[in-house]
Amino acid sequence: MEAHAESRERPAAQVPSRLLSGGVDFCDYLRLIERTEAGDEDWVTVCEDLGDTARAHADAALREGHALTAWRFYRNAEAAYRVGQYGITELTEEKLRLYRKLTESFARAARLADPQLEEVNIAYKGINMHGWIQLPARMRPECPIVIVIPGATGFKEETAAEAQLMVDRGLAVLNIDGPGQGVTCYVNHGYLEIEIEHAYSAMVDYLQADPRFGKIAISGRSTGGYYVARAAATDHRIAACVVNGGSYYPAEILQVRPWYLRKFAILFGTDDDTMSGLMPRMTLDGLAEQIECPLLIVHGEQDPIFTVQGVQRLHDEARSTDKAIRIYPGAGHCANGSETEAYAGMADWLADRLG
Repeated sequence: MEAHAESRERPAAQVPSRLLSGGVDFCDYLRLIERTEAGDEDWVTVCEDLGDTARAHADAALREGHALTAWRFYRNAEAAYRVGQYGITELTEEKLRLYRKLTESFARAARLADPQLEEVNIAYKGINMHGWIQLPARMRPECPIVIVIPGATGFKEETAAEAQLMVDRGLAVLNIDGPGQGVTCYVNHGYLEIEIEHAYSAMVDYLQADPRFGKIAISGRSTGGYYVARAAATDHRIAACVVNGGSYYPAEILQVRPWYLRKFAILFGTDDDTMSGLMPRMTLDGLAEQIECPLLIVHGEQDPIFTVQGVQRLHDEARSTDKAIRIYPGAGHCANGSETEAYAGMADWLADRLG
């Protein structure tokens, strides 16, 4: 592990409720707080250490035939690695090392899950979009399926817990990194694009070709909420859409966190100057009014990066006759602080509309 002159702190976006709802083990959370905030150790180093410890525990459990314990500790390892690399913007050797560890740990857990998760690679413009299909224990014919899209950080391993709430209600889920996200970006070099909805239409094509699945919905968090709104506006095969912590105009984040220009430049595979010209083109202007499917918007009243006014505009312009907007008082980005209520409500809403 690299040595650092100054200890890096917990990233501001990784608030306690997000850490825990995203899968960080509670005991690991306590160790993180004790060692980084009380003990002033480096956040990234501590996260990697906790991840390595959890992965070693999982490996030992698997050798002893305790598959359920191994599954749990591989997930613990994945979560620790994920929040460790989160605050590293550039694709350094350190970030990519942690990223490989988190995806490897998640893959080991996926193959121990019951039902086992199905790894998928969906072709799009010469690259593969990498994801996992999570199936309910009791699959019914033409099972509805939800495409779950992460945002500009965190990616599909973080949304697995959110997706499981949908699976628990009898829905299948395609939890996937689209262009500019996770494995699809960092490993397969599939970069973000303005008309990202074309990639999601390729996902719909893939799912429609599978006879196991029926109605197809889509759900996205943070900038993923903006992406899925574009998809719902342009692909009317989508039966329902959930926007969680999304935006009408993602460039609004630069007013409070200007360094996100660099984050988006990496996801687009371009330089900062080019990104400055691309950001204004990321908008739902002229698209929101084309949304006709059932639409649910979830937002935190105190979201520090994407405004309530923006998603209210999305709600008002959408043509959907079945639409709702739920603003959670005191909650932050993606309803941080109210995840238990908000995410269960999203899963229930989808289950009701998909039958």
